[in-house]
Amino acid sequence: METGIELRHFRYVLAVAEQESFTAAAEQLGITQPALSRAIQAVEETVGSRLFDRGRHGATLTEAGTVFRDDAVALDRMARTAVSRPSRHGGVSKHLRVTARACDIDTLHGLVASYNDARDPQAPAARGAVVDASVQVEEVRNGEADVTLVRSPLDTTGLDSELVRSDARVALLPAGHRHAHRHTVDRAELADEAIVTWVGLSADETSFWTGTDLAPHEWRPGPVVSDTAQFAAGIRLGDGIGFVPEVLLPELPSLTGVAAVRVTGLSDSELRMGWSELATSPVLAGFVRHVSDVAGAA
Repeated sequence: METGIELRHFRYVLAVAEQESFTAAAEQLGITQPALSRAIQAVEETVGSRLFDRGRHGATLTEAGTVFRDDAVALDRMARTAVSRPSRHGGVSKHLRVTARACDIDTLHGLVASYNDARDPQAPAARGAVVDASVQVEEVRNGEADVTLVRSPLDTTGLDSELVRSDARVALLPAGHRHAHRHTVDRAELADEAIVTWVGLSADETSFWTGTDLAPHEWRPGPVVSDTAQFAAGIRLGDGIGFVPEVLLPELPSLTGVAAVRVTGLSDSELRMGWSELATSPVLAGFVRHVSDVAGAA
C-alpha cells in the first residue's frame, strides 16, 4: 500500500517520543521545529490517528502513538541491520563478529578459536571483540554484531538465545564480616545487608545483582559503582557486600580484605549466546551449532 511515509518519518516520531518535545526533537534531528510538526501531522493524517497529545509541558504519546512507536523501533532496527550487516558478509573481509564483555574474554577467545579451527575453510572466520555491557545487546539488534555472549538477566526483545553455561555465584564480604569465615551461607542470612550495585540497572537487573530475584529479601542500598575496581573497593571498605559469578573472581582486581563465600538460595549467572531473531545467515547458524555442541560436551 502506498502511504507516502518514509523511513525518516518513523525516526521523527521516535525522536519526539524520546524527547517528549517537538523543539528538542527538532534540534536533535537537525531540522526546524515547524518542519518537524508538519511532518508528524502528515503522518497522523495518513494513519488516521493522533500520535501525540500536545501541551505547554511537551508532547506525550497517545495510545495509537505508543503502538506506532513500538513498530517504528522495530522498523528502524531492521533498516540499520540491513545497512550494517552486509559489510561483514561480502567481499574479501567477510566475517562473523562475535562480542562479549571483558570479564568473559577467555570464553569468547576459546569459542572463536575452536569454531575457526573446525569451520569449512571456505566459510567466513569468526572474529571476537570486547564491548561494553551497555551496548552489546543493542549491537546485535541493529546488526553491528552477529552474535554476543551475554550474562543474565537478558532482555530478549528481538533476539534468539541459547544457554552456553550456568555459573554459581558467591557473596563477596568484607574480611571483618560476621560470615566471612564461613564456607557457605544461605541468602536469607544476608538479609538487610547494604549491597554494592552497578550504575544504570533496570528493575530486573537490580533484583539479580541484589540476590532478590528468587525471594524478596530485605536489603539496603550501598555504593553505586561503574567498574570492578570500585566494586571491590566498596566491599573491602565495608560499605556493602556483593554477588558475583565464582568463575569470574580471577577477573576482579585485588580482593585483599575481601572474602568469597558460597551462597545457597541464590540464582546462577547464565552465560547465553544471543543473536538477532531476524538473522538468516547459514554461517551464523553454523557458529550457533558449534557453540551448542561445545557447550553440550562441556
